Amino acid sequence: MESAIGADERAFRSHMERPDFQIGETKEQWRLVGNDWPHPIITVRAHDGTDWAFRFDLNGYPARLPNARPWDLASNAPLANHRWPQGTGRVAAVFNPGWNAAALYLPCDRLALVGHDYWLVQHPEKTWQPSRGIVHYLEIIHDLLASHQHLPAVRSAA
Repeated sequence: MESAIGADERAFRSHMERPDFQIGETKEQWRLVGNDWPHPIITVRAHDGTDWAFRFDLNGYPARLPNARPWDLASNAPLANHRWPQGTGRVAAVFNPGWNAAALYLPCDRLALVGHDYWLVQHPEKTWQPSRGIVHYLEIIHDLLASHQHLPAVRSAA
């Protein structure tokens, strides 16, 4: 027997059924790969074809801001700091485990927003939008990983 799901999980499931989430999956921009509620894991594809996994904390979704961190699917653990996405400019700032290895440095992240209230005015387009839900966060990550500021992942020679 399946246990009853809470309002936050119902909202997330509803957002995953919307056309904007489905279009992102169809375009292979992102993909839900694990849904151990409240910590779904979603991969986001970079311009070089690398799929980066992010484990979200969606307690209280969508009223409460989400939190995301890069995730190692093979070990089902946080991605080692030296393996985070690399880049210049905004990519380097957002994917910065030296700042906080448990969060992305974004106005839509619950851990990052603490102490950065000025972001609400400076970056209103990147602040959390409960009505848009998880797609808004995924679009921001995808835009960064698809940008020229993201450096392709280093791959070992075969």
